[in-house]
Amino acid sequence: MSTRERKPEFTDLYRQVLDHVVLDVDEWPCGVVDDLEVEGDVGAPLRVTALLVGPGAWTQRLPAVLKMLLPKLVGMHCVRVPWSEVCVVGEHIRLRSRAAELGLGTADRKLGLRIAKLPGSGGGRA
Repeated sequence: MSTRERKPEFTDLYRQVLDHVVLDVDEWPCGVVDDLEVEGDVGAPLRVTALLVGPGAWTQRLPAVLKMLLPKLVGMHCVRVPWSEVCVVGEHIRLRSRAAELGLGTADRKLGLRIAKLPGSGGGRA
């Protein structure tokens, strides 16, 4: 593993982690980092404790109308992935475990199945 493929000593969370695709140990895409869980005392450095993946991590930041509508469409599922599961911060966020072991990828698959049923999506029968 090269230096570029490890968790760096300093991580710009906004540029290097948020909104990056998460890959499990088998390099299967299993979500996007939607938010972070951090902890720390006032005046002390913050420490990342988990990645938050899923619509439950971002729907509350939407305008009121969308905040009421979107959860009905995409749900409120949010998976907390412990930071200790992250082994690589790079172009993608790579994890030490399989997606299924962490509960990842299920909401994306369900949403994909719903979208495939919409007219014009290409997921229906001809």
